[in-house]
Amino acid sequence: MTKLPQILILILISVTFFNCEQKTELTDLEFEQKAFYELFPELSDKMYNDIRLIPTPPPPPPNYLTEKGFDAKSDYNKALESWKKSDDYKNRLNEWENRRDSIINDTTEIYIAFPDSINQFEKEDMSELINHFKNQKLVVDSKYFELESGFKVDFDKLKSDNKKLRFKPLSEFPERREFWTTKYDFNFQGSLSFTRILFDKTKSFGVLNAGFTKGRLNGSGCRIFIKKDEKGNWIVEKIKGTWVS
Repeated sequence: MTKLPQILILILISVTFFNCEQKTELTDLEFEQKAFYELFPELSDKMYNDIRLIPTPPPPPPNYLTEKGFDAKSDYNKALESWKKSDDYKNRLNEWENRRDSIINDTTEIYIAFPDSINQFEKEDMSELINHFKNQKLVVDSKYFELESGFKVDFDKLKSDNKKLRFKPLSEFPERREFWTTKYDFNFQGSLSFTRILFDKTKSFGVLNAGFTKGRLNGSGCRIFIKKDEKGNWIVEKIKGTWVS
């Protein structure tokens, strides 16, 4: 008689432990979101680019070199190299570096528009993922492409390695042409977007796409290949450009 309560207690403990184990297992969508927010700090920093921060000023147009006495009409590259040895170039470089330092030290927050939800894949993702990691002989389940729903973005989790970046829901911005022509009361610098992540069956490799635009005809996109490292953390394996406008 005394053994029955003990057996019941053991059963209850086993059931409780089993339920706890079940709760710790992530659904496919939860797994995807966890990977996305883990990768976002690095990816957002890589996608946002400020031409003002490149080490040297961009090359001047041919007519500028001609005005400075360099024969850019006959050979632009030769004229450019000659110009880089001139005092004019040194002065421009010095001004550029001073302006660059001032931008780096500026703590003004930079606001980026970001979609309220992430819902789509790219059609080429499956073949691109398999081909990129071809030595791994990946298997990808095509059922992912049948999913029309995605996930709503938690903006509290959108942190960036670039501490100046802030993200505002796209739904808070005007639509169409007004999106770019409106004068905002904050430092608006563009729109960033990502597709959903397509994983292989082992969920150790994946691919997603990203795009960053700074104007109606000023933007670029890429395909991002990711994988788990030896510690089980997601890392960016390669970023491959896909479009420029």
